[in-house]
Amino acid sequence: MALGGATVTHTDVWATTNNPGALGLLNQYAFAIGYENRFFLPEAGLKSLAVAMPLGQATVGLVGHSYGYAGYADNRIGLSYARKLSDYVSLGAQLNYVQARIGDVYGSRSTLVAEIGLLVMPTDKIRIGAHLYNPTRSRLADFDDERIPTSLRLGGQYFFSEIVNLSIELDKDTDLPLNIKSGIEYRPAEPIFLRIGFATAQSNFAFGVGYAWKALKADVGASWNQNLGYSSALSVQYAFGKRSKK
Repeated sequence: MALGGATVTHTDVWATTNNPGALGLLNQYAFAIGYENRFFLPEAGLKSLAVAMPLGQATVGLVGHSYGYAGYADNRIGLSYARKLSDYVSLGAQLNYVQARIGDVYGSRSTLVAEIGLLVMPTDKIRIGAHLYNPTRSRLADFDDERIPTSLRLGGQYFFSEIVNLSIELDKDTDLPLNIKSGIEYRPAEPIFLRIGFATAQSNFAFGVGYAWKALKADVGASWNQNLGYSSALSVQYAFGKRSKK
């Protein structure tokens, strides 16, 4: 959130949500939980859980999201597989089980949704990421041919130094206008990260801070929408062990 959503090139356990192609670069087991309070409405809360397991030459990921309340809920569970093809390229895919529920009258609908991601690192300072969600346009309901939206994200990240980097991303959803996201991360001291971001679709301004202590990382973010107000997010992740060679 703090980077305006420009995360398609980022390589941590949340790649299970942002870009499964980036999972291939993880060399440690990782576990994370997160909560997003959209516009300070309890009914619009998003709860997330992610796990990444480097095994042999590949990385397996598991992620779960739960959004909404009794009147409307949107849940997703995804299983991903990524592999580092070379020192410069990582490719991954994910299969999601998506369920939408509207009260007791309309019931629930579910479907399977695929996604694929790619991360390319031509130099030590540059990362380029691509992520395609639901390329098959999976149908959620027969009525009115309701389908899960398809989205394509293309982004780049440039490291000016070890303490400053810039992320820029283009996000196009089939049902929404083009969204241009950007974010800057600055590390003034070894354990502290400061972030600011902006997204054009709804003129969202964002900011946040991260703290890394040994294997534990905590991140807090906030964003402001000129029409709907403030949102906030918190996540904690823990990494341990190392990649198994078997």
